[in-house]
Amino acid sequence: MKVTLKYDQGIKANEVVGLEIPAQEFEQMIENDYQFRLADAKEDEVVERRTPQEILDEMNRAEYNSWQTHNKRHTVGVSSIQEENVFEMVDLFEDWSQMEAQERQEDYEEQCQRIRNEFKLKPDQADMMIAICLDGMLVKEYAELINEDQWVVYKRFNRIKERQRKVLY
Repeated sequence: MKVTLKYDQGIKANEVVGLEIPAQEFEQMIENDYQFRLADAKEDEVVERRTPQEILDEMNRAEYNSWQTHNKRHTVGVSSIQEENVFEMVDLFEDWSQMEAQERQEDYEEQCQRIRNEFKLKPDQADMMIAICLDGMLVKEYAELINEDQWVVYKRFNRIKERQRKVLY
């Protein structure tokens, strides 16, 4: 059986490729597609088996792919043995968000450590630099946090900044 696929993006954009695939390879895909559509169909709706080309054309639509990628992290389907069991199919897209968050946390901790060690600041000065420079806290917020006058904290922050500027440049 021959199916055609069209590249929408990338180097091979708008290129059509024909693939020759044995019919028995498609039997399982056709049956699974039929079972999923039958389960989603209303009572009076007639569902027919589709050709592999029709199934692949639907899967190749941009709206289908974006929906699959962004919204459908888990799906429920009938097992391939055609039992009544329902199982949860794991998403095929790897989720790197936890790893990225861990790397960001490690970078943050490394920056904090550098501020504490390399700038040779007192602990309270280092805490102020981290809170204001890295965490994006306003001087006013930091002053309220440590119960100090806003202008005292502002002057202290500027003195530390000037001292560090002289050391660095």
